[in-house]
Amino acid sequence: MNDATGVETGEQARMTFSVLDAPTAIAVGQKAPASKTPTVADVGGDVSKISTDPTPDPAFYQTSVADALAAHKPFMLVFATPKFCTSQQCGPTLDQFKPIAKANPDVTFINVEPYLLEDVDGQLQPKLDAKGNLQAAPATIAYGLLSEPFVFIVGGDGKVKASFELIFTPEEIDAALTGLS
Repeated sequence: MNDATGVETGEQARMTFSVLDAPTAIAVGQKAPASKTPTVADVGGDVSKISTDPTPDPAFYQTSVADALAAHKPFMLVFATPKFCTSQQCGPTLDQFKPIAKANPDVTFINVEPYLLEDVDGQLQPKLDAKGNLQAAPATIAYGLLSEPFVFIVGGDGKVKASFELIFTPEEIDAALTGLS
């Protein structure tokens, strides 16, 4: 594109966005859905059958969301898939949470792969729909997520205390964990 003097000033691009009338994700203050998310107990202790993290923290897969809610203890729920990240933000997300989890031993940390996966020759692979798209896992649907990574901090009362989509800082997470009960 040229300005009035004929000098090139850059390029012009047009984009179209679909904007929803209301958010789809579970909101702060709402009850967290009691999803039966996969745990290592469900897969005979082999975390590689439920996580695409190349260096998974087994503690992130010990408790299902339903069990955490039933225990009435605070937890942090992370929807992230290092191997099949569609936003290029989720790959390193779990690595960001590992030191936060160590610094907060009273909080249960749960990671959920947001897509349906299956073991193919010893490797987790996505179950694709008829059009070749990733399919959302049941917990992803229950939480109303349209993107990942997504993080929910849930209090012992089962209500969402904070949520973060795509980009967040460790300081924001620490602040949300302060006083969590």
